[in-house]
Amino acid sequence: MARGLCASPEFQGVVHVFDIDAERTRSLKEEFPTKIVVAASNQELLNNAEVVFPTLLPDVLERVAPSLNFREQNHIIHIAAGTKLLKVVPWFSPAKSVVRAVPLPFAAKRTGPVVFFGDDALCERLLSLLGTVVKVRTEKDLEVLASVTGVMVPYYGLVGEIVRWCMTKGLDFKNAIDYTCYMNEALSMLMRQECSEDIEAFMSAAATPGGMNELAWNEMIATSAYLPWRDSLEKIGRHYSL
Repeated sequence: MARGLCASPEFQGVVHVFDIDAERTRSLKEEFPTKIVVAASNQELLNNAEVVFPTLLPDVLERVAPSLNFREQNHIIHIAAGTKLLKVVPWFSPAKSVVRAVPLPFAAKRTGPVVFFGDDALCERLLSLLGTVVKVRTEKDLEVLASVTGVMVPYYGLVGEIVRWCMTKGLDFKNAIDYTCYMNEALSMLMRQECSEDIEAFMSAAATPGGMNELAWNEMIATSAYLPWRDSLEKIGRHYSL
C-alpha cells in the first residue's frame, strides 16, 4: 500500500512507516526518499499520521493496539482479516473514525479492486489512489468479497493449466501467457459491463451452438468442474462466519 500511495501522482502527503524488519523500511525509503518517513516506533507513527493503516496480523493487532495512544483525529482503516469492527473499535479509542477495507497485493501497482465499508470521505479518497473502490453496504458484504480473494491463487492455477497445455503443443511460454491473460482481462471487462444476474443466459449467448465454447462448457458441467470453486469459497467463508 505504501508503494501504491507513493507512486500516485495525486498523493501529495507523506507515508509514515514502522516495521520491526528494518530492511523493508530501508528499501521503501530508498525507493521514495521524499515520500517515506520511517518512524522509530508504532507510537511515533500514530503521533504524526492522520490516516492509519494498522498492518498487523489479527492476533498481534489485538495485543499491540490497546497499548498505544490513538488520537481523536486519527482516521483508522482496519484491514486485519476476520476481525469485525465491533471488536476492534475499542482498541483504537478515542479515534472517532474507523472504517474497514480489503486492499490486495496489487494495490502496490495501483490496480484492481479495494473493498471499502464505512463512512469516511478522506479514507475512501485515499483508497481510490490504490485501485477501484468497491463500496459495500454492510460489513458482511465486505467479508463475502474478502472470501473471494481466497481464490486468486487457484485462478493463477487455472491460467497455468491453459498455458502449460499451449506449451505442450509447441507454443512458447511468452505468447501463451500473454494471449491467455489478455483474453481473460477482456472477458472480465465484458462480463462486468454486460452480464446480468442471469449468468447462464450471458454464457449461452457467448457460446455458439455446436461450437468450441459450448463443447468446453458442457465438459465442465458434466465433470462438476465448477463445484470445487464453490466448495472452496464455502470453506473460506467459514473463517468469516458466513
